[in-house]
Amino acid sequence: MSRATLRLAAVTLAALAVMACTIRNTPTPTASPSGQPTISEATPTPSAAPPAAAGAFDPAHVAAVLGPAVAEVIVNTGAGSVDEGTAFAISHSGSATYMITNNHVIAGGQEIQVLFLDGRHFTATLKGTDSVGDIAVLSVPDNTLPLATLADSSKVVLGEQVVAIGSPLGTAGAVTAGIVSSLHRTITAGGSISTPSETLKDVMQTDAAINPGNSGGPLADGDGQVIGVTTAADTTGTNVGFAIPSLLAKRLADDLIAGKQPTHPFLGVSFREESDALAAGVDVAGYGTLVDSVVAGSAAAKAGVQKGDIIQKVDGVELNNGQTLAGQLELHEVGDTVTLTILRGSSDQNLKVTLGARPAGV
Repeated sequence: MSRATLRLAAVTLAALAVMACTIRNTPTPTASPSGQPTISEATPTPSAAPPAAAGAFDPAHVAAVLGPAVAEVIVNTGAGSVDEGTAFAISHSGSATYMITNNHVIAGGQEIQVLFLDGRHFTATLKGTDSVGDIAVLSVPDNTLPLATLADSSKVVLGEQVVAIGSPLGTAGAVTAGIVSSLHRTITAGGSISTPSETLKDVMQTDAAINPGNSGGPLADGDGQVIGVTTAADTTGTNVGFAIPSLLAKRLADDLIAGKQPTHPFLGVSFREESDALAAGVDVAGYGTLVDSVVAGSAAAKAGVQKGDIIQKVDGVELNNGQTLAGQLELHEVGDTVTLTILRGSSDQNLKVTLGARPAGV
């Protein structure tokens, strides 16, 4: 299946590009083994915003709740070049506040500044970055900043109303609204002048307008809780934007805050989703993901996965209704054991797979 041409949303002032984001339900507080704070420890700063009417979707309420935690990101890349994007605060640690943005927003930056709606501005330090997942964490020297609440993106439903907050064309705190158009998409985002292209294997699609400068900002539900991080838009379509699910963004950011480089699990198969296989004229017996080949010595090979198998479930989650193999695997750490339910011929079987690490360059 051909993929639409995409552009990253953190852009230079001289060129346009597009990005988006999302987040949601409050996670249970936890502490990392190292004692470092994690995103799940973030406590939202109380807002003076009036509550939305029961059952009503009110973008103004969302903006009032979440807007104070969102900042414009100004990245000086040297030689007079400036990139712009968005970030939002997620936790406090000592005298600092941690903020999430996209990796491509800050890539190549020599100086990173963040500007909040109330006029407070800071020079930020890069705490850590993950280019594969397109997530970066910034540290700001102030522990009084309002915090966003991260929601559980697995609870998001198709058609849910959402709000994106960002800094399009240098306008901090700009708000757009729409719905969740699709839950699990694989996209290849073409690079801007200073950033390479990247493949993101499980992103949400929204029709909330995503414009240059939105990259790294939040996509929120009606309660003002973040369900995703806006990251790209389809420049060939109309109001087709994408966001990294909050659960994945949280996993990556937790590692970066703890001083660890995030890992990405590797199953070791080449595959086609059901729609791609059908489009190529391949007869798929039942729903699921068709295995085209298995990498020798990989986790899949060791577990007995074979070419022609149809992977139908991961830990009981059916790979239909938009659920994808890559999306389910990305929620796991290297070394986790998952159960694959496969259809081989006319019989189902369960295979336990211990996930390996993604090889360099893959």
